[in-house]
Amino acid sequence: MNVISRGVKNSMRSPLRSGAIVLMLAISIGLILSMLVARSSVNAKIADVKSSAGTLVTINPAGINGFAGGGTPFTSDQLATIKATPHISSTTATLSDQLGSTDTNLTSSLELGSFGERQQRFDSPAASSSTSPTADSTSAATRPAFTPRTAVTGTTNPDSVATNGGSLTISSGSTINGSGSDLVALVGTTLATKNSLTPGSTFTAYGKTITVSGIFTTGNTFQDSGIIMPLATLQTLTSQPGDVTHVIAKVDSSDNVNAVVSALKTSFGDKADITSEAEQAATSVASLSNIANLALAGVIGATIAGAVIVLLAMVMIVRERRREIGVIKAIGGTSQKVVAQFVAEALTLTIIGAIVGLGLGVLVSGPMTSSLVTSSQSSTTATTGTNRGPGRAFERGLGQIGTNLTQVTSSITPQVFASAIGITLLIAIIGSAVPAWFISRIRPAEVLRSE
Repeated sequence: MNVISRGVKNSMRSPLRSGAIVLMLAISIGLILSMLVARSSVNAKIADVKSSAGTLVTINPAGINGFAGGGTPFTSDQLATIKATPHISSTTATLSDQLGSTDTNLTSSLELGSFGERQQRFDSPAASSSTSPTADSTSAATRPAFTPRTAVTGTTNPDSVATNGGSLTISSGSTINGSGSDLVALVGTTLATKNSLTPGSTFTAYGKTITVSGIFTTGNTFQDSGIIMPLATLQTLTSQPGDVTHVIAKVDSSDNVNAVVSALKTSFGDKADITSEAEQAATSVASLSNIANLALAGVIGATIAGAVIVLLAMVMIVRERRREIGVIKAIGGTSQKVVAQFVAEALTLTIIGAIVGLGLGVLVSGPMTSSLVTSSQSSTTATTGTNRGPGRAFERGLGQIGTNLTQVTSSITPQVFASAIGITLLIAIIGSAVPAWFISRIRPAEVLRSE
């Protein structure tokens, strides 16, 4: 019988002890696999987060804030500068305008309310020329009639118009090509209902006939009372060729957001207001990194535990079989052969434990990953939920960041499985190294004399 087969057979000399060793190894190796799966899954999600969430930068002409404030729209040359900035993968350009009663045959679906009525004083010639402190408190009945305006948005991406974390849904008809220049529009469901518009209907705006391509809803009353057109179309209708009042730039990775913001500030100086999601993205990535680090610590801890189990088991076995070792050496067995026999024994125990442990790891890797993610999510939600950045699409970006943790799914890849097997072999090698050293120091004469 060669040393390998003898080692395999000897591993089962004591079924009770061998079973206990195999069980402890199985738990350790199962934990290693589940931690490796969790770490791999989280690292994959980190890469996805860096390429998708926290990568939006909003660039507004200085002073412009919706329909308030002042400022001068960006020109086509300035938009080209933004697009040419390194690490910017795509841009969404928007031009905002308002339709008054003389610009369109549509009736606004917005009701003034007390807030809207208060804003009338700025549109009343009498009110604007008055410097009396009591002008602000003039009753609505004494003010000139005021008709609410209809918001018009020209954009290269109609979906970017939705705010407050919502999304634009086409309830009927079809969407428009934001990169085109056709006289078409999407009409908000509230405005469409007010004016009995359906897909295929027409209305006038800026002296032109516009065809309704579709009816949209966002769940936001103000947005659903507006109109969306292709950017080039609105630029032409309003005689603002190349002008844009809002730009959303998507960066290729959240790691590059700060560099992009710095480059844009250098290019535009005080001519643009620039904000980003860098802080929120860093919070999301930091939470995921914490999970990955925790999983790595679990792998290291479980590896050490497995090696110690094998080490102690083999030390105990060597001490119990000193006489056997001495006899084998006395009849001509070399230290190398004896060491090989005990290494084979350790490998046998480890491999059996690995088979059971890997099966256990496959079963618990999903719940283990979910448990780690859930505990981290509970400490992150409040942070991401309280930081509301300015600019359209920021709410959607924050919503994406808030769901990053919940979207981590465990998956066992060949690389992860190979890593688990490699660690298993490392456990066997480490666990049998010290006993092998003890074996090499045993002298047959001393053992036989003492026995």
